[in-house]
Amino acid sequence: MTTILTATADLPVSADALYAFLADLSNHRAFLEPAVMNFQGEPDRHSYLLEVMGMKMPQELVAKTRIPGQLVSLVPGTRKLFDHELRFELAATGEGCTLRLVDEADIPMMMAMMGAEKLLQGQLDQALARIQELAGEGKLA
Repeated sequence: MTTILTATADLPVSADALYAFLADLSNHRAFLEPAVMNFQGEPDRHSYLLEVMGMKMPQELVAKTRIPGQLVSLVPGTRKLFDHELRFELAATGEGCTLRLVDEADIPMMMAMMGAEKLLQGQLDQALARIQELAGEGKLA
């Protein structure tokens, strides 16, 4: 397993508000697009197409664990590239909360040789940056 994680970001929203936003997977469109195509979301799952090296790859994630104000974790559904668990780790602070994204991934050797870890790191960093923007703009509702 490979662990890929972002820096920890300070956000100007409560952990409960951020949790409510992240726990409903249909809200993930706000920080995944425009990097993904054909996003379809429901409260417990979402799917989309991800373009990697000119290939459109279907991805589906479903909610695995939800701990209010602390954690939302997702795992692949029926359409998956490889086994992994994506965690949104939240913690309350005096003036808001912190957020870190962690992906525990079982990257196949061929994908690893093609730079999958670097690609995943970029996707996580981009998602975190977009969530920070949305929080700063008051759009996490």
